[in-house]
Amino acid sequence: MEPTTFEIYAPVRNTINKALGVVVKVAGDNVTVQPLSGERMTFKSQYLAPATEAEAAALRDLATRLKLEEENRERAKTVKTDPALIREEFEKFVKHIGVRYPKSAEAFREFWAELMAAAGDIPGQTWEMRPNTSKNPGPVLKIFNKSTQKWVYCLSLLAGWGLRLEMKKEFLPAGSEALFPIDHAMFGSGRAVELVYRDFTPEKRKPYADCVREIYARYGLSAIAAPAAPPALDNPVA
Repeated sequence: MEPTTFEIYAPVRNTINKALGVVVKVAGDNVTVQPLSGERMTFKSQYLAPATEAEAAALRDLATRLKLEEENRERAKTVKTDPALIREEFEKFVKHIGVRYPKSAEAFREFWAELMAAAGDIPGQTWEMRPNTSKNPGPVLKIFNKSTQKWVYCLSLLAGWGLRLEMKKEFLPAGSEALFPIDHAMFGSGRAVELVYRDFTPEKRKPYADCVREIYARYGLSAIAAPAAPPALDNPVA
C-alpha cells in the first residue's frame, strides 16, 4: 500500500492519538506537523490521515497563520536586497513613529539625512531595515568586513519618542567612546547612547555624523574601491 502524500498546510489527524495539526514539511515519508498547541513533531506518513471537514475547520486559523508567517519570512529575505522595498519599510517605520510622536519623527528624519550624507545612501548595502520583527526594529547601518567579505551591522538606530544608538565596538574609532557611554550593549559587543530629541541639537548631532563619516572612510565603499598605492621604486626616474 502506497503511503499517503500530504501537501504543505494540509490539515491532518494523527491516527493513533487523534491529535490534529497542519503539515509544515514533507521529506519522503516523514511529515512534520504543527499541532494546535505545542511543539512541531515529525511522523511517518502512515500514522497520519487527512482531517475531516469539521476537523479542517478547526485548523483553518492555524493554517492561515502559518502561511502568513512564511510569507513574512520570504518578504524579509526580499526586503534585504530590494532597495525599493527597503525604502518602503523605512517610510512605514518613520510614519509609525509620527503617529504618536510627530516632532520625534521629524527630528529622526533630519538626523537620518545627516547619517546618509556621511555613510552613503545605498539601501541593501550601506543600510537596511529589520522588517517583520518586534526585536530592535529600525534601520541599521552596515560596514564591509574585509575578513568575511560581507556587509555586517555597524550601527543600529532604535527610534521612537527618544533615540538609542548602538555601535559595534570593533568599528568605533579610537577616542569616540564618550559618544557612546553605555558599555556592554549588543550583548557585550557594542556601546550605546540614549538621546532625547529636544536635546539633540544640530551641534550635538554633528559629532555622531562625523563619527560615522570617519568609519565609512575606513570601511565603506570608498575604502574598498580605493586602488592600492603603487610600490616605491628603488631608482625613480626624475
